[in-house]
Amino acid sequence: ATAGIRQDSYNVFGNATTYRLTGGYLHKETNTKIRTSYATGFRAPSINDLFFPNFGNPNVTPEKSQSFDVGVDQELFGKSLKLSGGYFWNRYRDLIVTTLDPVVCAPFSNSNFCPINVGSASAKGWEFAVAYTYQPQRFLLKSLDVQGQYTNTMTRDLSNGRRLPRQPVDQWSLQMGYQPTEPLRFILTGRFVGSRFNTTNDRQNITGFGVWNLTTNYDVSQKVQAYVRVDNLFNQHYEEILNAGTPVRSIYFGIRVNRDLSW
Repeated sequence: ATAGIRQDSYNVFGNATTYRLTGGYLHKETNTKIRTSYATGFRAPSINDLFFPNFGNPNVTPEKSQSFDVGVDQELFGKSLKLSGGYFWNRYRDLIVTTLDPVVCAPFSNSNFCPINVGSASAKGWEFAVAYTYQPQRFLLKSLDVQGQYTNTMTRDLSNGRRLPRQPVDQWSLQMGYQPTEPLRFILTGRFVGSRFNTTNDRQNITGFGVWNLTTNYDVSQKVQAYVRVDNLFNQHYEEILNAGTPVRSIYFGIRVNRDLSW
């Protein structure tokens, strides 16, 4: 079990006290772990939220939150396979979001975009994860590992029942690592983000996307590693935020040096 408390003092927004409690129980005979946590949060508006030209809203107030989660982790087959599942719940007061509203934003923005507070909002859902490691130590197959995660999130503005902006219902990620020999390793990662709305009141739909990256590492020695990384491997055109560009296929390569500087 753990417990933590934090005290912040803002010259504009006053004092804020937040805390977090966690607990876990491990049943060693079955390698089963049950975990849970509860926390409170406080987020002051950023400088951009308040004063960015043609966007900032000086009337935005701090965001407060409560969060809870509970989950189970299970290890199997000599800990080579790990399964995880859990439920999470978040409640917000004065949540800071971006809206598209020519009436509300008129005093602050000519583009009709500005940050506002949502009086009461919630986000809750389920998440599942799996991780598997295979180490046969065979010719051209030293190790193989796979990790995957899926999250289903339902968000609501409790004043009107609409979804919160930029929050997808479905998200998943996948990572596969292949090591044919001791110095060489390939890592393929993928990420999927479902469709979501760019602003409040379920407006401006953003199409879901999937993007893949590939990394190759080669250990020249214990202290020197060469790498080649390809981001957006299949050259997908996608948007994290509506009308905000993302890089096309990008290739990086270089050398990493790990030098022991201990005396």
